[in-house]
Amino acid sequence: MAAENPPATYKLSFITSQPDAAESALEDFGATIWATEAAIADSETGGTRFEVYFDTRPDMSALALPQDAKTLLEALPQKDWVAESQEGLPPVIVPPFHLHGRHDAPRGGGWRDIEIQAATAFGSGHHRTTQGCLVLLSDYLKRHKPRHSADIGCGTGVLAIALVKSGLRDILASDIDPDAVRVARQNMRANKVAPFITGFTSIGMAHRHYLGRRFDLIVANILAGPLRQLAGDFNRHLAPAGRVIIAGILNEQARRVIARYRAEGLIVERKIVIGAWTSLCFRR
Repeated sequence: MAAENPPATYKLSFITSQPDAAESALEDFGATIWATEAAIADSETGGTRFEVYFDTRPDMSALALPQDAKTLLEALPQKDWVAESQEGLPPVIVPPFHLHGRHDAPRGGGWRDIEIQAATAFGSGHHRTTQGCLVLLSDYLKRHKPRHSADIGCGTGVLAIALVKSGLRDILASDIDPDAVRVARQNMRANKVAPFITGFTSIGMAHRHYLGRRFDLIVANILAGPLRQLAGDFNRHLAPAGRVIIAGILNEQARRVIARYRAEGLIVERKIVIGAWTSLCFRR
């Protein structure tokens, strides 16, 4: 039997001088996957270039982008873009973590090998936000061994798997997207860590699994808007000596995110900037 064609994918492209406003508009619209980069300045405009991906044709009349955003919407050919792109992706090395696809060999030795197949979920480990989180995790785990950890917006499960590979247990991993949770569970099984992680669908920390619990470590690699909204929840669920590691923040958004967490009594312990992206570790 022939394999089914993957669903059509649409790509929306635009450049704007107001990336914060564009991020907010995309979040309100319900977009979940996009990439940004600095646009090449010419005689008329610089700004930030956005590429946003949708599984179905979006209703552009409901998307309130900044006025300077000139949009281009195009249907992409029906093919498995993730599988095709992964074939040429090199492993990601953030010592002691080694993220690789099924087509790459593990390194072994003292390396913490993590096999990740992105499938339809966001996050093969190549994005700067994941790498920033892993740098902060590596630094934190040299000095601490948290008993209870939570990965909010787990995507493919990279961070939760990294925690187990570092010797931790009792980890909750949740995502708003059921497909992401499904893929994360597959990756947990492939990495033989599934018994130590409870994966489930949740909007933020609203699930009963979080009720009344405190965590020594909370990690969240999502987007700046949801990260600001979740600051209060993170504070309420954080153990007295705990840490919050967050990413998915454009450099120009970092100040607003830090201010929101400072209002909850959390201060920056360490900050990592990789390219256009900022990752942060907070403590009380």
